[in-house]
Amino acid sequence: MELVETTGTLDAVALPLQDGAAGHSAAKIVRERLTSLDAVRGFAVLGMIVVNTLAFSRDAYGFLPSFAFLAHSPWAGFTFADFVFPAFIFMAGFSVAVSLQRNRQLDRSLFRRIALRTLMLFAIGFLLTNIVWFGQPYRGDWRLMGVLQRIGICYFATALLFVICSPRTRMIVAGLVLLFYWPLALIPVPHQPTDLLVPGANFVSWLDRTLLGPHVFVTGAHGYDPEGLLGTLPAMAQCLLGAAAGEWLLKNRGRAYAPQRLALAGAILTALGLLWSPFFPIVKNIWTSSYVLFSTGLVLLLLSVAYWGLDIRRFRFPAVTFLEAFGLNALLAYVLQGLAQLLPAGDDMHALGAASHNMEASFLISDLPVLVFILMLWVPLEFLRRRRWIVKI
Repeated sequence: MELVETTGTLDAVALPLQDGAAGHSAAKIVRERLTSLDAVRGFAVLGMIVVNTLAFSRDAYGFLPSFAFLAHSPWAGFTFADFVFPAFIFMAGFSVAVSLQRNRQLDRSLFRRIALRTLMLFAIGFLLTNIVWFGQPYRGDWRLMGVLQRIGICYFATALLFVICSPRTRMIVAGLVLLFYWPLALIPVPHQPTDLLVPGANFVSWLDRTLLGPHVFVTGAHGYDPEGLLGTLPAMAQCLLGAAAGEWLLKNRGRAYAPQRLALAGAILTALGLLWSPFFPIVKNIWTSSYVLFSTGLVLLLLSVAYWGLDIRRFRFPAVTFLEAFGLNALLAYVLQGLAQLLPAGDDMHALGAASHNMEASFLISDLPVLVFILMLWVPLEFLRRRRWIVKI
């Protein structure tokens, strides 16, 4: 990990500027950091933390979230919980465009930097995924894949393709991956009829069971891994779409039509995902192509509103700075919530929430442990935000 200090500026592609005050204003817009990027990224990682915390409480104590949309769909379907991880994958691709926009040649130094960051993400992800197993290995088998592992692989592929390929080539690659993933998921598997609406009854899940064995998230004859091997391919495509959006916005920021065109692209992708879903269902656990298009469209719609409000109209309110704290150090925030499982009082907080829920206490009381947990994470992240420090993972 590396601690860097930012002055609040963002290197961006220079725009053709007009003379006079208008040109000065446009130059200022180009140089300033995208608040919408940090806010949307913070929203995504905060959502992931809330969903993960509630899922842990449910698995350990039978504690159900107060709102159904905070729980993942059992298989096919889409809830807010199913939105936050693809949103983060998309924003990771967006960040690749920001960080590598001036790197158009893959030299040894750049490749080493990309590879080292990928290895670090995978290693930290493996540790967090198996942190309980390391302490009590008798509880079951360790798991190979996980959230940070998938992010690391997607980052590696997107960063390399961003440097060595043109924007058009990257979009073709993303489109082909999404298109050919469809028949790939339908390949017949031994001793089991293929049905994309049945958990684990598809080639993607079968391959994870075959290659990873007991080291998957859900074991058994219909086991699967929501961050498995083949499912990472469409996630890479989603990361590439994020990079394309970031590259386009950096070239067009300051132009009046930018938020409208982001919103239009979001609406089109959302519609395409819905139109594809009857044939290739929206399933997070195997990251179907319709799921990628639908969730990417929603992120673009959210980003267009955030960009218009925060970077063009410059609205500011406490919730924005709260999200910025999580967005500036999004990966660190996710790592901290994983390490929090080691807190001695962690189990007690989950048990308190479960007991309150079972006694039909008010929403505020039963979810108080989650709110306290979020505030505990926010304090060090806000400390870093106020000093403009970013811990690079």
